Amino acid sequence: MKKYRITIVLGIIFVIGILSAACAKYDNKATTAVNESSYVYDEAEAPKPDADMADFNNVTGLTSTTELVSGNTADLSMDKIITKVNLEVETQDFDELINVIKDEISRLGGYDERTDISGKRYYSRGNLRYGYIVARIPKDRLKEFVEIVKENGNVINESSSSDNVTLQYVDTQSRKKSLEIEQERLWSLLEKAEKLEDIVTLESRLSSIRHELQMYETELRTIDNQVDYSTVTININEVERMSPSTEEKETVFTRIKNGFSKSMYDISEGLKDFFVWFVVSLPYLLIWAVIIIVVVIISRKTYKRISKKREVNPNPGTKENPPIE
Repeated sequence: MKKYRITIVLGIIFVIGILSAACAKYDNKATTAVNESSYVYDEAEAPKPDADMADFNNVTGLTSTTELVSGNTADLSMDKIITKVNLEVETQDFDELINVIKDEISRLGGYDERTDISGKRYYSRGNLRYGYIVARIPKDRLKEFVEIVKENGNVINESSSSDNVTLQYVDTQSRKKSLEIEQERLWSLLEKAEKLEDIVTLESRLSSIRHELQMYETELRTIDNQVDYSTVTININEVERMSPSTEEKETVFTRIKNGFSKSMYDISEGLKDFFVWFVVSLPYLLIWAVIIIVVVIISRKTYKRISKKREVNPNPGTKENPPIE
């Protein structure tokens, strides 16, 4: 009886195991069928433009420039430095210095960005002139140009500055490259788009990208020009006397010499100015002289007449000597 019961129990366990395995297999097939049907639905019925717009969102989210910067290591090897020089120059030969500067700008391969020349008013002493020139000189010829200006004029003030814009330049390049990549992807999405709404959205973004690219290209060209061509600003003053050089150390004898020379120069210039004023004002002086002479003559005649009347009638107004009318 025991063996019979054990055999029955084992048989029941065996049957339960077979049924459990069959149920598990059925469930797996059902789940697989459901997943396959969903996949088929996604491929067959999901609209392609929506998928394209999902890609569009991914493309427009491209803001990281780390990879682009790492790919431009060649550009980082050369610094972008903008150099500016300011010169204040004195000259006694104004026209000659202007011509020399203009000729040297052309010879060195630069260009004249701005030129202003003005003179004082007609009655100003000496009618001295003033010049303002902004020259753009190739950076490798800058030192040569400055030396030429110093040789032909008296430079009384000189200053220079340098601005390293490498990081700004590389950052602008990276942004431009990022937009170009985004533009290419949007063009490919635009070819696949079917809905009018998607097409309008893509074209709007492409138009915005084109505008931004133009701005970045202009900024890069401006920086390249400022780096390749240094800016030299020259203020030119026409003078009658050059300022003494500051390189020489002033001794007591030098100070006396310069002071005496300045006094003699001021005296001579004062006499010249007086002579010029006298000659220029001579017509007015003659007119005033004639007016003064006429007034003096009339005054003397009037005085003599009054004096004679007093001699003839010393006590006017009495009965014996009535006043002469």
